[in-house]
Amino acid sequence: MPVVTDPDSVPLTPVYTIVISAAGEATIEGEPVDPLPGQDARTSALADIRVRAARRGHPIRINAKEPDGSVWPLIVDHDGAVTPLGAPHPVPVPPPAEPVRRVVEPVRPVEPERSVEPVRAEAPGYADAPVPPPGPAPVSAFASAPVAVPEPVAEPVPAPVPASIPLAEPAPAPPVSFDAYVPPAPPVTSPKPPVDWREPLPTHHAPAFARIVAAELRGDLAAAAAAAKELEAAADREYGPLHPHTIGALATRAWLALLLQEDWAAATRLHLRTAERRDTARAPLAETLRTLRNARAAWQRLAAVDKLEAEDIRPELLRVSELIEGGRPQ
Repeated sequence: MPVVTDPDSVPLTPVYTIVISAAGEATIEGEPVDPLPGQDARTSALADIRVRAARRGHPIRINAKEPDGSVWPLIVDHDGAVTPLGAPHPVPVPPPAEPVRRVVEPVRPVEPERSVEPVRAEAPGYADAPVPPPGPAPVSAFASAPVAVPEPVAEPVPAPVPASIPLAEPAPAPPVSFDAYVPPAPPVTSPKPPVDWREPLPTHHAPAFARIVAAELRGDLAAAAAAAKELEAAADREYGPLHPHTIGALATRAWLALLLQEDWAAATRLHLRTAERRDTARAPLAETLRTLRNARAAWQRLAAVDKLEAEDIRPELLRVSELIEGGRPQ
């Protein structure tokens, strides 16, 4: 079974912990794992991790603790590939914290003391108001202020209004020139967000995905392949053939065809179709090359049992290989 060739490409989180007790029981993150029929606790725990990896769309890091206390850092993929690591999982480095900016208040100069400091109002327009001399305050703020008598204001004489005012004729509108017409600018459309190939499958497709996993775990690969084909068709109708969810379902079909080992021609064509769609959708190159290698392996098995069918598929294999390996940097 293939292993992960580039462990650095696997996300650093999450890291699940599998604990195998001396009694042969297994837990994942403290939760007990129900053993599957005919499988021990360790295999059942890895099957559970496979399901989680399939839902996330990428391999998952785990720490497997044995009864003797030893800890094995592993990477588990959805297809059952288990990759042991020679060192513990790296710890993600948190992003550096932004420096705290301190606001320094300016130092105001100290004014020399004055013998008599006038009291001035703070409201605008009263900064130059005179300060009354010291002494007893008047009873009213208006008692000491002189009263100004307003001057009489003559009433305005209305101007004579003419009997009728002739209205001016409106100026003729300028002729419309269609040659000078400037069409409005097209609306500005915001760019599409980048495609996230690690986005989990939406919840409304979870029942179909669960049927695939359940059939594979019980060994019914034909039923799992049929459920994967239904999921691909549903994703194609909803998202289109180049969406990560559609291509992911197609890749699951291709992998199940390899596991069945019954129709090497179909396994080769499914892997070639998956690799070409990934290349067209600009998917991550490492997984695309891995799919292409699986297509070649299936084709070699086909050539050993049916040379005529293999020669019929050879041009397609060469075309897709040139498309992926010849048009993209290695």
